[in-house]
Amino acid sequence: MKKAIIALVVLVLAAAASIGTFLAVKGKDDKKKQEASKVLAENELFSFDAHSATKIVFSKGSESYTAEKNEEDAWSLSGSEFALDQDYCNLICTYLSDLTAETSYGEITDEKLDMYGLNDTDTIEITEPGGTHTIHIGDPAPMNDYYYVTVDGRPNVYAIEYMRGSVLKLDRLLLKDKMLLPYTLYDLNEVILKRDGENVLDLVLDPDSQNWSLTDEYSDLQSDTTAITARLNSLVRLESVEMLDEKLDDLSKYGFDKPYAEMTVKAIDGTERNISFSINDDYPGYCIALLEDGQVELFNKSDLSIINALPYDFIIKDYRTANAAGTKQLKLKYGEIDAAFDIDTENSECTANGKKISLETTENYVAFDNFFKAASIFKLTGTDIEAEPELKDPALTAEFTLKEGDPLKIELVKGEGTIYYVFRNGKYIGGYVDETMLRGRNSLSEFYVKFSKTAGF
Repeated sequence: MKKAIIALVVLVLAAAASIGTFLAVKGKDDKKKQEASKVLAENELFSFDAHSATKIVFSKGSESYTAEKNEEDAWSLSGSEFALDQDYCNLICTYLSDLTAETSYGEITDEKLDMYGLNDTDTIEITEPGGTHTIHIGDPAPMNDYYYVTVDGRPNVYAIEYMRGSVLKLDRLLLKDKMLLPYTLYDLNEVILKRDGENVLDLVLDPDSQNWSLTDEYSDLQSDTTAITARLNSLVRLESVEMLDEKLDDLSKYGFDKPYAEMTVKAIDGTERNISFSINDDYPGYCIALLEDGQVELFNKSDLSIINALPYDFIIKDYRTANAAGTKQLKLKYGEIDAAFDIDTENSECTANGKKISLETTENYVAFDNFFKAASIFKLTGTDIEAEPELKDPALTAEFTLKEGDPLKIELVKGEGTIYYVFRNGKYIGGYVDETMLRGRNSLSEFYVKFSKTAGF
């Protein structure tokens, strides 16, 4: 369905270009010029201001849809059965406002109407201040190079290019809004994601600060409001690649009997949308969405990466505990390391286990800075708020005496595999680090050894 919208855009641009080309070359020969002008005039089907259109009626047989401009200058469907695709409606007006046929098949006769499929047509009526303009689209030509059409008030049967005719044929799915959500970013209040029937992500908006964050269970971790806002902004702008089934009653057809993920999007006005997502081998590279009204839509997997998201994706990964300028003392215990550092950044010095060290040299300062950051910035590699680690036999203890505020103690407790749970002042924060933070290249151990050798303590 998105391809049809793109095709309309191309056709609108192509129509303008073809007329420009005609006007550029028509002056070569007076006779040819007159003949070409006459043909062009005879085949010019419509000429009106597209932006002034106030009503469009799409119909075929007993099926009919009426779109009208509202006070906000947006198209709405009479009866409000579904939201309309604004781009499609506007492009239809633009395209038809300057439509010229490729050729004419002469005056309308009963034989021609029957021959060209013009007795049972798709019809579009556009109303603007100058009147109502109506086109009837019949069958495609045998070679699929044209569509046969008639226009109210014109005596002939005409042919328009096949692509042009195909986007004018009544298609309910083309009319429907392609947006995944009917909200803007500023309408949202909460987004909940489920997988396997369990909540895996809950993003909420603070009405006072207008900042997005994870729920209170993650309050000991700093939410990355920029990452959340960026992901949700992409979500509300998402359009389907293709509209599939309507009013789906067989959930197993696309795998919605066992959905890959489910999302509830709540708005500030109290409304909400519930969407199910499926990953189907028949559509590689795509994700299928089932809306509440039974509409099935196709999206690129890369555009819907949020359905694979975890709380970890929306936290600040560098858990910062202190900075050197605001710290008076650091006591560190880890493995064979048992050291105390008195820090005086204002005078560019510190003591390590009682030995005074000048930080005025670049070499000493860089070594100290790398070590302090390694001891005070904990790079979280995951979250697990349901874990209940016991604060016992910590592998690392870092105690910070701050220039302002209460003392701070960070402790790491060994978990399964290579993870270490992070405790702050005796409380588990809900996240963990990997042992690569403690030992190995660019680890706390390495930077401690480098600082001790450089400073000679």
